[in-house]
Amino acid sequence: MSDSDGDIDVSRHLIFGAGLTGGYLAGCMMQAGLKPTLLARPATMQAMQAGLQISDFIGNSKSLPAPIFAHPKCATKTYEFVWLTIKCTAIQSSLESIKKFITPNSIIICCQNGLGSEKIVAAAFMQNTVLRAIIGFNVVEVKPGHLHRSTLGELVFEADEKIMLVARQLKTDLLPLHISEDIVADQWAKLQLNLANALNALADIPLKEMLEDRDYRRIMASLMDELLLVTNKLDIQLPRLTALPARWFPKLLRLPNWLFQMLAKQMLAIDPSARLSMWWDLSRGKKTEISYINDALVKQAAQLGLACPVNEKLVQLIHQVELGEQKIGLSAEFLNKQFNG
Repeated sequence: MSDSDGDIDVSRHLIFGAGLTGGYLAGCMMQAGLKPTLLARPATMQAMQAGLQISDFIGNSKSLPAPIFAHPKCATKTYEFVWLTIKCTAIQSSLESIKKFITPNSIIICCQNGLGSEKIVAAAFMQNTVLRAIIGFNVVEVKPGHLHRSTLGELVFEADEKIMLVARQLKTDLLPLHISEDIVADQWAKLQLNLANALNALADIPLKEMLEDRDYRRIMASLMDELLLVTNKLDIQLPRLTALPARWFPKLLRLPNWLFQMLAKQMLAIDPSARLSMWWDLSRGKKTEISYINDALVKQAAQLGLACPVNEKLVQLIHQVELGEQKIGLSAEFLNKQFNG
């Protein structure tokens, strides 16, 4: 298919850094009839060599053949769409590799958490269209080659004519998505939810278990309160990424357990084993994306003359774990003492 008849060339999608999220996205593309190429670590390539299965927490599932892989040192082809599904922390070091796979007409789609990583890409590739996408759900590996969407959430695209064509092809039961007319507001709304990533990493428990504990939820509420102060100061109207308006989240999280569980059934409809991305980084001794998430909020608040002490303390604790000065598995009681000390 070609652009002339309103379709996108199905052979020209590269998923750069296809891990859990990128692999799931690749599976959804393949289900929709696209033929993406994946750039991935050897372990990921080996896990998918017998095929790829994608599934979600509401029972949808699809078995697919092994995807096509590219090699970072043997780039023989350029792509119309390059989807960056690497961590924020890997963007700068990946710029030279990205350059091998693009032309000035390539569209680069940044799928990172937090704020600011797309600016690094745009500065490096000034001739290219650089768009933002928000992946609003969590993906876990059930077993090698089986990737599972374990939470609610959508793939949100920054508005663009060609992206709209891609979105029409991509939308399936396994990949809910929509086009955003205000991607900055959507990024801040996603950031509100991502603030809990660091808390989940420090707690070292599944997300569902954390949500069922009111003491952890109170900390989550305080993190979100600070973000809402900043977005109010910036006059950003947060869109509804979930069934609940953004400004109601802190109140919901502070409710007694019995009432929270009654009112938040959709929020709790997640895989019992689901953990957030920062936990995976800390548990494997990797550098986290904290600078683009909680610390990005703290820095933006400082520019506005506001303080975010709970987020600031959380950033300090994450850095302590990264340096080996603190261990994960911190109780809500311990954390509350840190915040209130």
